[in-house]
Formats: sequence, structure tokens, C-alpha cells
Amino acid sequence: MERALLTPAVAADAAAVTELVVALESSLYGPTAFSQADLEAEWSELDLEQDARVVRVGDRVVGYGVVRERGERWLVEGYVHLDAVGRGFGKLIATGLEDDAARGGARRIHNAVLEADSAAGRLLESLGYGAVRVFREMRIGLEAPPPAPEWPEGLRVVPFDPERHALEFHAAHQEAFADHWAYTPRDFELWSKLNLAGERFDPTLWCVVRSRDEIAAGTICTGDTYGGGFVQALFTRRPWRKQGLGAALLLDSFGRFWERGEHSVGLGVDSASDTGAFRLYERAGMTPVLGWVVYEKELGDAA
Repeated sequence: MERALLTPAVAADAAAVTELVVALESSLYGPTAFSQADLEAEWSELDLEQDARVVRVGDRVVGYGVVRERGERWLVEGYVHLDAVGRGFGKLIATGLEDDAARGGARRIHNAVLEADSAAGRLLESLGYGAVRVFREMRIGLEAPPPAPEWPEGLRVVPFDPERHALEFHAAHQEAFADHWAYTPRDFELWSKLNLAGERFDPTLWCVVRSRDEIAAGTICTGDTYGGGFVQALFTRRPWRKQGLGAALLLDSFGRFWERGEHSVGLGVDSASDTGAFRLYERAGMTPVLGWVVYEKELGDAA
């Protein structure tokens, strides 16, 4: 392997990292809508010095690693530029992130790689990882205004008001996702930073469904994300499940994006979710455009 350094990313690396990710995704899935604005939005949620790493060979960035979540379990990702594959950079990223996780007190690590990147999967398996889950990005191209959603009796949709609803909405969101696989709860301060403080926050794209004095369900959506509208979260609290709220929430999101002029709508989904979300999105006309396999490794006693 050439003389390579795994160092913290800096803001000036954004263009090079974007080019790297786009090159890899395009080689595996065809043209991608991922942009530098998408990367910079992701970086705005991170402590860049602590959470992002780049592999430098001379003055060129040939690899990128990122920590998405910390705690007892770390969630990380790694990418190597298409023309730098096979030179040991992927191993450098994976082992570097693993060492950071162990030093940070993690007992296990999840490393997500693109589903079509079989070489990355083989690398992780050679390092003692095993595949545990598959997530996919699904997308639909709307060709006409979507039908109006049908809401179950007794429920009503109200505009999202961050001053009035943020605390309650946060609590409902966290409760609804508590039984999802490997979900990491977020306190209100972090949740607010991720969802309310960014440039893409637009309350008119959010949906709040109320049952009397409680929030029963909702969506968090952003525009101009990964090539169109993006449903960041869609949730129904347990007492209101199995009533068709998921389909109604999805149609509501489609309608909000259509009115905004964004006709390509995407979201991420756990393909094995017990909620049946993947099948719901398929029935709505969404199709997978790319995927990630999550690999897991136990780290034992914290270093």
C-alpha cells in the first residue's frame, strides 16, 4: 500500500469526498443524485474532527470513513474511491474506525457498506464481521398529483409548530421507534439539532396526526435531499397501528412534495422491519435504488 494517512476530515475535503462517494455509487448502481450539498448537510450533524476520517495519499483523498452513532454500539461507514480499490485503503478505514470504537468504550460495531459492493463485504468478513441487516433507499417518481390520504376516523392532521409541538413530537417519535432494530434514542437537544436547526428544516413538509390530545403519528420530511424530497422518518405509535396510517402518511408526504414541485421522493427502510414498512412502500409504487448491508462485530471488553 502506498504511503497513506488516515486523518480527520476538514470542511475543505467536501468536494473530494463527494466525488469519491459519487464515483463508487455510480459504478454499482448507475447515476446517483448524491451531491456535495447532501454531504455538507450530513457533516453539519457531526463533530467533523471526531466523526469523519479521510485517507490521504499525497494531496489526494482516496478513502472516507464516518461515525454515524456512538455508544455501546457504534455505527460506521467506509468508502474507497473507485480507482483506488484493492490497495488496502478499505482495511485501513475499517480497522481505524474499529480501533476508535474500542477506545471509545463500544462493545460492538456496525459497519454499513453498499449492498452491491461485494469486495467491501468480503473485506469485513475477513476481519471477523458478519452480515446482520439490510437497509435500502426506495424512491418513486411522481407523474401526477397523488390521491388525497384517507385518515382513520377520529384522527386529524394539524400543521407542525416547532414552538408548540417539538417536545411532544420528539417524545412520540422516540416512543414509536423504540422497538425498531438497533435504534439509538436521541435526547431532545440532539434531536432538535438534527431536525430543527438545519437549513433543510421546513415545517410545512412535516405531518402531525393527532388523536384528541395526543400525537398518534407523524412524518419528518426534507426537500432538496438526495435528488428530491426525502422522508426522513415516518412513524405510528403502537396504539394506532394496523389502521392504515402508514399508507396515509406516505400519501400525505407525496402530496406535500408534489405541491413543492419535487416529484422524486425517497426514503430509507429496514428491509426486514417487523412493521411491514418495506412492503407498504412497494405497494405505494416505490422501488429500491440502492442498499446497504450492516455488518456486526463484537469488540469484547472496552479497551
